[in-house]
Amino acid sequence: MKANSMKTIGKRLTFLILIMCVAVSISAQSYQLSGCVQDENNQPVEVANILLKQAKDSTYLTGMLTDAQGCFTFTQPKGEYLLHITLIGCEDIYLPVSLQGNKNVGMLTLKSSSTFLNEVTVTAARPVIKRLVDRVVFDTHNAIATAGGNALDLLREVPGLRVGQNSIDIIGKGGVKIYINDRETKLSGDELIDYLRSYDASQIQKVEVITTPPSKYDAAGNAGIINIRLKSRPKDYLGGTVSASYNAGEKENYGYGGVNLNISKGRVSSFINAGTTQGNYENREANRRYFAQNTWDGRTDYKKYMQSYYGQAGVDFALERNWTLGLQAVYNHNNPKDSKAVSITEVYDVATARLDSLLFSDSEEGTKADRVNLNFHTDKSWGDKGKKMTWDVDYLYDKRDSHMGFLSDTQTPDGVTISGTNFDYSYLQNRKVDVFSSALDFTLPFEKYKVTAGAKVSFTNTRNRINYDTSDPTLVQDDYFHYKEQIYALYADYNRAFGKQFSMQLGLRMEHTRTTGISESENTTDKHDYTRLFPTLYFLYSPNEQNALNLSLSNRISRPSQNMVNPFPFYQNKYTYARGKEDLKPSYTYNAELGYTFKNNLNISAFYSYSDDVFFQVVGLDPETNISSFLWDNFMETHSFGLNNSYTFRTKWMQAYVQHGVNYSRTTSSAASTSAEEKGWAYNSSLRNTFFLNPKKTFIGTLSGWFTSRQYSGVYLIKPTYGVSAGLLYRMLDNKLSLSLNVNNILISHSKLETVSNGVRMTTDNQFAFTGFRIGVSYTFGGDIRSKGQRNSNSDIQNRL
Repeated sequence: MKANSMKTIGKRLTFLILIMCVAVSISAQSYQLSGCVQDENNQPVEVANILLKQAKDSTYLTGMLTDAQGCFTFTQPKGEYLLHITLIGCEDIYLPVSLQGNKNVGMLTLKSSSTFLNEVTVTAARPVIKRLVDRVVFDTHNAIATAGGNALDLLREVPGLRVGQNSIDIIGKGGVKIYINDRETKLSGDELIDYLRSYDASQIQKVEVITTPPSKYDAAGNAGIINIRLKSRPKDYLGGTVSASYNAGEKENYGYGGVNLNISKGRVSSFINAGTTQGNYENREANRRYFAQNTWDGRTDYKKYMQSYYGQAGVDFALERNWTLGLQAVYNHNNPKDSKAVSITEVYDVATARLDSLLFSDSEEGTKADRVNLNFHTDKSWGDKGKKMTWDVDYLYDKRDSHMGFLSDTQTPDGVTISGTNFDYSYLQNRKVDVFSSALDFTLPFEKYKVTAGAKVSFTNTRNRINYDTSDPTLVQDDYFHYKEQIYALYADYNRAFGKQFSMQLGLRMEHTRTTGISESENTTDKHDYTRLFPTLYFLYSPNEQNALNLSLSNRISRPSQNMVNPFPFYQNKYTYARGKEDLKPSYTYNAELGYTFKNNLNISAFYSYSDDVFFQVVGLDPETNISSFLWDNFMETHSFGLNNSYTFRTKWMQAYVQHGVNYSRTTSSAASTSAEEKGWAYNSSLRNTFFLNPKKTFIGTLSGWFTSRQYSGVYLIKPTYGVSAGLLYRMLDNKLSLSLNVNNILISHSKLETVSNGVRMTTDNQFAFTGFRIGVSYTFGGDIRSKGQRNSNSDIQNRL
C-alpha cells in the first residue's frame, strides 16, 4: 500500500516538473527593470507606489510597492517605458526608461511636498496597514509598544489579533503559529508568551498576518501564521537601544528592561541583546456544573510570578559581495517563585437550594526552565537576475522542571473539615526536548516567471518523566513518556504573469511524517507514518491600477502538540483531571478564499473551510460520580463559510483601520458524551485608530478595540467578548528618545463558555485580562564608525558599480 502511495506521489511530482519545463520552453525574452527609493534623509522608503506605464501614451501596465529596503523589480519585454513613483506628501517622480536589457535605475530620491501652516511643516504619514495578495502587513513605526514594550505588547496593537495571557488568536479564526524572520518558534501556550516577552518591540520592523501561507511555510497550522520581521542591522555602525517598561494595575505588577547593541565594521556584522522581566499578575477562573442532585459552583484565583532572563547574540560575515554566512545563539532562563492558586467550590442541593458542602484546595506550582537555540545560516546570490540560495541549520534544547502540590478537603457549610475527605496531590515533572532542523531554499527568477523550491528536515525528541505522590494509593505512580517526531519536506512554487493583467502562483509541498510515542506505565508504543501533498494556488487579476481580484486555494494539516499526546493525568482536584491521548491523529483542512481590493485600500473576501478528524478536549461530566474529565481525542468535523471586509482611512491627522466579518459554522461530533451537532452565525470586528497630535507627527495617540459575537468553538458555546485599549507615544531628540503611556483593557469582557456533556450543563466565567497601565521609555544611540576617508572611498566604488 505504501509503495503504491509513493509511486502515485512520484507521478504527481513528475507531472509538476513537466509543466514547469513546458513553461520554460514557451517563455518569451524579457528583462529586469529594478531600482530603489529613498527619502531626503537617505532612508529607504518602504511604501512608495511604483507604477510602470507605456512611454508613448502613459497607459498603465503594472505596479507594486517598494519593499523593506525601498527597492522594486519588474520583469518586462524590451521597449520604452515610463516609471511613475508616488507617495503621499512627496513630489512625484517621472523617469523615462529604454529597456533593451537588464537595467537598474539606481537610487531615486523622493522630495517632500510640504504645506506650510504657521511656519510648520506637514509631511506624509506611513500607512499602518498594507494589504498584499497573501497577507496583511502591520507597520510598527507608530506603535506605542516600540517605546519600552516587548513583542507581546506590540501584537496587542495589531488589528485583527487577540492576545490573552497564554494565547494569540486571529479574531474569527483561532490560534496561530508564530514565526520570526520566517523561522518557526515551535512554541505554544505559556512558553510562547514568555518567549515573545523577551523580544524588545523596538527591534521589530513589521508584523505579517498570513491567513493562507504559501508552500514555503510548513503545512501545519490551519488558522494561519504571524511572521514577525526584525529590523535589518545597519552597516559600519556602532549603537543600539535601551528600553524599559512597567505594567501596573489591579491584577498586574511587573516590569521589563532590555538592551540591544549592534556592531558592524567592514564585512563583519554582530549584535547582542539582553533583557529581563520581573513581577506578577493574576487571573481568575470560575465554573458551574449542574448535576442532577447538586450544583457545583467553583472559583479559582491564580497569582503567577515572572522572573525571566533573555540573551541573544549573533555574527554575520560577508565572504564576498553576494555571499554571507552567520551564527546566532539565543538563551532563555525562567525561574520565578512558586505561583499560587486558591480554589473554593460550593456544592448546593438541587432539591433544597441550600449549601451542602465546600470543597477547598490550596496549591503551589513552580517551574524552572532553560532554553538554548543555535542557528547557522548562509545566503548566496548569483547572476544578474537575482538568483539566490539560503541554507539554515537549527538546534533547539529545552529543559523544564515543574512541580506542583496542593492540599484539599471537603468541609461543612460551617467550615469544619469532614473526616476522610482530604486529597493531597503533588508531582515532579522533568521534560527535555531536542529539536534539530535544516532548510535549503532556492529562488530562481527567469524571464517571465520565478521558481522557488526547497527542502526541509526536522527531528524532535521529547522525554517526559513524572513522579506522583497522592493520598489516594491508586494514583501513586511514576511514568516516563518518550515522544519522537520526524518531518521530511519538499516544496516548489511557480510564479508567472500572463500578459499585463493576470498572474498566478502554483505551489506544492510534500511532507512525510513519522511519530513514535512510548508510555512506560501503559506499556504501549504508538507509531504513525504518513505522507501527504499540500497544494496552494493563487490567482490575481488586475484590470487596472484601482481594482484587483484574487483567488487562493490551500490544504493544511494540524498536528497534535506534545502535551496533547502525553498520557500523564493532571489533577485540579479529586474530581477534575485532564490527560492526553498517545494515538491522537492529525487533522486536515481545505480552504478557499476569493477576494477583491479597490485602490489597495478596500478589501472584501469570501471564504470556505472544511476540516476532518479535528482533535479537541472531550468534556466528560459524570452524573453518577460528579467527576469532570478533559480528554484529547479526534471526534469532530467542521464546515464554515463567511465574508470579511477591511478598510483603511487616512487624513493628515489620523489613520484608521477597520476590519469586520460574518461567518457560519457547523460542527458535528462523534463523541457520545457531547452534542451531536452545533451550528450558528458569528460576527467579529476590530478597529485601530492612530492620531497624529502635532504637525511633526512626533506626538501620537492610538485607540483600538475588538468585538466577537456569540459563536461556537468545538464543543463550547462562547459568549460575546470585547476589549478597548488606548495609548500615547512621544518622540524627541530627533526621534532617539521615545516615551509611551498605554492603558490596556479600558473596557474588557470576561471569557464565558458553555457546554453540555452526558446531559450535564457546565458554564465558565473566566477573567484573564484586567485594566492596567504601562509606561515605557526607549533610547536609541550610536552612529557611523567609518572614517571620512573610508566613506568617500566607498561612495566612489558604489558610483562605479
